[in-house]
Amino acid sequence: MIPPFSPSLRSMMKRWLPILLVLLIAAALRLSALPGVPPGLQHDEVFHGHDAVTVLLGYRPLYFTSNAGNEPLFIYLMSLTIGLFGHNAWGIRLAAVICGFLTVLFTYLWIRRAYNDRTALIASALIAVSFWPIFLSRVGLRAASVPMMAALSAWLLFEAFHRQQRRWFVLAGVALGGALYTYPAARALPVIYILFFALYSLLTRKLNRPLIITLVTALIVVAPLAYTIATLPEADLRLQQLGGPVQDALTGNVEPVLRYTLATLGMFNIAGDPIARYNLPGRPVFDVITGILFLLGLLIALRRWREPRHLFALLWLPIGLLPSMLSDSAPSFLRASASLPVAFLFPALAIDWIISKSVTPPSAPPSLRLGHGVSEAKGLSPRRARFFATLRMTLSALVVGLIILAGVLTIRDYFFVWPGRSDVREVYRSDLAEAAKWIEQQPSDQPIVVASTNPRDLDPFLFDFQLQGKHDVKWIDRAFAVVFPNQPAKLISPIYSPIDPQLRDRFLGQPSFIAKFDDGSTAFEVYDLAPQFTDVALTRPITGTIDFGHSLELTGAETGSIRKAGSPLTLTLHLRVFKDTDGQQLPLSLFVHVLNDKGEFVAGRDLLAYPTAGWRNGDVWIQQNDVPLPADLKPGQYRIEMGVYSQADGSRWRVYDAYGQDIGDRKILQVISVSP
Repeated sequence: MIPPFSPSLRSMMKRWLPILLVLLIAAALRLSALPGVPPGLQHDEVFHGHDAVTVLLGYRPLYFTSNAGNEPLFIYLMSLTIGLFGHNAWGIRLAAVICGFLTVLFTYLWIRRAYNDRTALIASALIAVSFWPIFLSRVGLRAASVPMMAALSAWLLFEAFHRQQRRWFVLAGVALGGALYTYPAARALPVIYILFFALYSLLTRKLNRPLIITLVTALIVVAPLAYTIATLPEADLRLQQLGGPVQDALTGNVEPVLRYTLATLGMFNIAGDPIARYNLPGRPVFDVITGILFLLGLLIALRRWREPRHLFALLWLPIGLLPSMLSDSAPSFLRASASLPVAFLFPALAIDWIISKSVTPPSAPPSLRLGHGVSEAKGLSPRRARFFATLRMTLSALVVGLIILAGVLTIRDYFFVWPGRSDVREVYRSDLAEAAKWIEQQPSDQPIVVASTNPRDLDPFLFDFQLQGKHDVKWIDRAFAVVFPNQPAKLISPIYSPIDPQLRDRFLGQPSFIAKFDDGSTAFEVYDLAPQFTDVALTRPITGTIDFGHSLELTGAETGSIRKAGSPLTLTLHLRVFKDTDGQQLPLSLFVHVLNDKGEFVAGRDLLAYPTAGWRNGDVWIQQNDVPLPADLKPGQYRIEMGVYSQADGSRWRVYDAYGQDIGDRKILQVISVSP
């Protein structure tokens, strides 16, 4: 016979089993279909991934200057997940999963300590199943760590108030200072604590010294990061780029700030983040019912604002939204991330209030009024006790139904509607994710050329975390180049960065394979490439070859028929590689200049449409340069020159003729006549 549980064990299970179930649901919704939703990787994720790899290689900065500047906490966490799970989408996104899971737990612990078990359970359940927190928990961006650290610091602060022990106030300060190592939106958090300290001291008419410990500890923790940012001129570049509304307000134009403030305040009930990268465009945070409860919870907190817990929450919500209010493209779910935990407090607070008011008999003792069981009430007739017990169960079922409804709507919108949108596929480069799967099935020694809008870094970075095998992948600028490797190869034209139609029609012919997404739409096209492609009909072939830096040779050039002022001049170059770069990404560019009869520069364009990381001996590429001619360019004769130079120091490669003679650092290609 199985012995019955002891009363203490039953009490523990009754208290902790519900939150364990919520955490299990939260984990399931954050892990299900993780490699496939979001449908690919976005460039900011792989930037963080590359920074995380540098950590694994021994680089240990307090601030990462790549991609306009990044705080370190999330990147260091990602280095652990990449180290454990590999260079793939799992390694990048599991860091966010951990942050999202802990956000649910820390929010529960904070609200349980500041309010009660029921409110905490409802709020954490809503976070577990709602679109906004689930999105942040499944994408490898720093903003995922902000709600986690915000909820952690709030829990530790209210735990400190409860215990009145100095070490808890110190821990709260450590968490608050640590939050500033996450993402710029977290910089609103110290403002909340400072205002809370000031108002709380005024209400109690005495200085809250323990809270000073928290603030001073946070200052000590953040000091190294603050010093690093202050001494790095390239730090916080993105924050400077997003400060347009603030700059407008400083010049007297407050309209953008007011507009973005209203948009941000409306994100909970009216219209959420409009950018498909971060949301189903316009989808508000809450459904209609939960949104009404959110407003009711705000009213309840406002009526009781003198209570420290309500005062703290009422400060947290608007100040946490400030980064969204004061920057472009509001409302922004990423920049409002500091407010996420407290936003879900308010509907839970309203539900708890409704239940307490509805199921509490007028003569009930204080314990029942605080949300304990009806069975604890004394002096009730059996009939009245059964009535209130039934009412309580009915309301509890309605609450569960509301949470299930929120979860069902989230599952529909996040897992089915949102990833199927073309704009979401584009920003997450689903076409390249599908192309990577196809490449994995090809022979590893077969060259693969991929058309790209960012062939030097951003798109190749994606393949660093999507291709597990070693393949000879070459990247080209989709608008300006076609490459023919020195052996039979394939060219992939992704649907969101397709090869230029003029280049395609002239040099590629018909695709040999067309890959489809699950809904039947085209993901990418594949073209067969023949080696040593030399039968290009050029109107101005080069007599002999021109050697640039003993690495690259020019075999032909031609100009388009349009040579008018104010129109682009098209120059097509036929080039051949005869020196491998061993996969190095050299900072080279190819310049094309238009010169007047005095040898003065009048127009030009610098472009290397086939980055050097893909160069192999014998590769041939066609590069199309569109040089914009000024509208006021006078009719007459002009010379076209070209050359190769280093973007690192500006030095030009030497140029040699067919006999190996040094002819300078440029080559005059031809003379053209420009018409008005």
